[in-house]
Formats: sequence, C-alpha cells, structure tokens
Amino acid sequence: MKIEQIDNSRILISLCDKELQKFSVTFESLDFSEGHSRSVIREIIQNASAQTGIDMSNKKILIEALKYEHGCILLLTLSKKRKTYHVKFYGNSDIFIFNSAESLLSCIKALYNIQNDKFFSSVFLYNQNYYLVIKSSSPLKSKYSDTIREFCVSSKHNSLFNSFLLEHGKILISNNAIQNIGKYF
Repeated sequence: MKIEQIDNSRILISLCDKELQKFSVTFESLDFSEGHSRSVIREIIQNASAQTGIDMSNKKILIEALKYEHGCILLLTLSKKRKTYHVKFYGNSDIFIFNSAESLLSCIKALYNIQNDKFFSSVFLYNQNYYLVIKSSSPLKSKYSDTIREFCVSSKHNSLFNSFLLEHGKILISNNAIQNIGKYF
C-alpha cells in the first residue's frame, strides 16, 4: 500500500490487487454500507492517518475510488465546514406569452391604466413570441391576471422556465417594463 500526502486535507492511497486480496475485498466490493468493507476502509484510513500525521478521527471524510489495471486508488479528503447559501425568495414569477407585439402593448397599456401596486416586470422575445414576466411578493390580484389573460395566448407559473428565458431569450426591457412602456401611451 502506497500512501502519499497531497496536502493538509488530502491523502492518495494506491492499493494493488495483492493488497486488496490481503484485505479480502475487490474494487467492486468496496462499499461503505457493507460491514466487512467498512472495517477495511477504516483500517486503511487509520494506516494513512498514522503514516501522514493527519488526524482523521471523528471527522467527515470524502472517499473517492478509481480502479486501474492492477488495483485501485483511493483519494481521502477531509471535509471542511461547508458554506451554506440561502436563496432569497423574491416572490412568484408569472410568465405570460403573447404571439404579437400589438397584443403585448395593448396588455401593457391596460395594466398601466389600472395598476396601483408596484411589481417587477420584464419583457423577453423568444421563438417569435413575446413574454411578459411579472414577479410579485404575493399572487397577482385577479384584476391584473384577468386583464392580462384578455390579451395573452397562455401563461406559465414556472421559475425554471423563467431561468430558461433569462438564459436563452432576448431581453427587451429588463426592469419595470409596464411602467417604462406604459408611460408613453
């Protein structure tokens, strides 16, 4: 067994077929959920820890295994405290699809005239359709959604499709589309 310290948190271990036989395991049977394999892996970790001086007891370890022609290689990585990211909730995304610029502009004009609430809106062009994306912290009031449905072809309530539009659609107006277009009517 060849043990090599890569850095302060990683150890590379090479095991040949004879060493695997000595432990009564094969590459395919190395599975931490199986009792014998688990004890073999723990023994290998203890040997590596003793030889390198890296304390691995009571620590989370990522074990990666790679088979090669005459044995296998194990990469042991001490897990560091993981950063946690929180996704901010900006509200609901309602996506309304229009098949012409005229219907989109008519809708924006109607919304501008009845709109009392502020909500984020943007307009995209994708596959010869226009998309009005409205984000609000609460569901759209029925007066707004009823007005929009008079002009749009269909609607989606899907944040994944919203991300798709951001990536693949051509953004025409990115911020407050209803207010920015409506003021010209």
